[in-house]
Amino acid sequence: MYGERELEAFVAVIDRGSVSLAAERLIRTQPTVSRQIASLERQVGAALFRRMPNGMVTTYAGERLEPMARDLVRRSRRARDVMDGIVQEQRSFVAAAPEMTSVLVLAPFIAGGGPISDVMIATPAETYDRLRTGADLAVTTSPPASRLRGTRVMTLPLLCQLPASHPLADGDQIELSDLLAGPFLTSGRGSAAWAQIQQVAEGEGWSLEMASLGADAPIIQARSAAGHGPCVVVEPPRFGLVSRPLHHRGQAMRCALYASWERTHYAGDDIRRVVKQLTEFVATHVPDLYPEGTYPAYA
Repeated sequence: MYGERELEAFVAVIDRGSVSLAAERLIRTQPTVSRQIASLERQVGAALFRRMPNGMVTTYAGERLEPMARDLVRRSRRARDVMDGIVQEQRSFVAAAPEMTSVLVLAPFIAGGGPISDVMIATPAETYDRLRTGADLAVTTSPPASRLRGTRVMTLPLLCQLPASHPLADGDQIELSDLLAGPFLTSGRGSAAWAQIQQVAEGEGWSLEMASLGADAPIIQARSAAGHGPCVVVEPPRFGLVSRPLHHRGQAMRCALYASWERTHYAGDDIRRVVKQLTEFVATHVPDLYPEGTYPAYA
């Protein structure tokens, strides 16, 4: 097995482009890092770097070793964190989540004592990938793959938010067919709202040409407030917008918030307990984020 310090040196040289900068990052001397790289090359049986005018560049062997080295360094560091937590009787985990989930759900959970030490921000489409690069659990609105263990944390209503002066704001709810008749905004990039709208529209043969996709909820809510059309989100309203449940043929449209983790995770039972705590927390916390009377009881 390759040594942890040698692998750390290898990764640092790749990231910094030189032995001297890698030594600064690792708080080691330059000769120490050079010896560690040489030791790793002897263990591998091949050169790992070529010295080029613009810095150190990996050889073919170095390219192949890099993802394995990063994974081994990450796992080693995580194992130390886990063991420290066991000894100190303070278990904590790293979560991956989209930014708004982190702000609205995970940050308050952490503030209330939830055992999460950090959050890796990712787009909805990329959140599960973070389980391979350092996160212990993923919290997002996309259903987990079968390779993962996961559970539904809560059900969320799709909300149509718009200025009170907009004609669609007159009723207690908004039908998707009425929304699609004019310009509207929603998040793209794998968001739950867009996935639900696409699914229904494809089944009904409806056009989505009036849709405009934005980066995240605050931006499309701001554009809606500026008069660019209603927006579909799951977050609380902002900028003076009113909020109405989005329906399709009289049925409320919904999505879910999931928490998932690798089936082989060595702390799977502990993560399951954390997710149970999170589920209990959001049941009371999330509805309180919305103005009184705007969070549907069915959610």
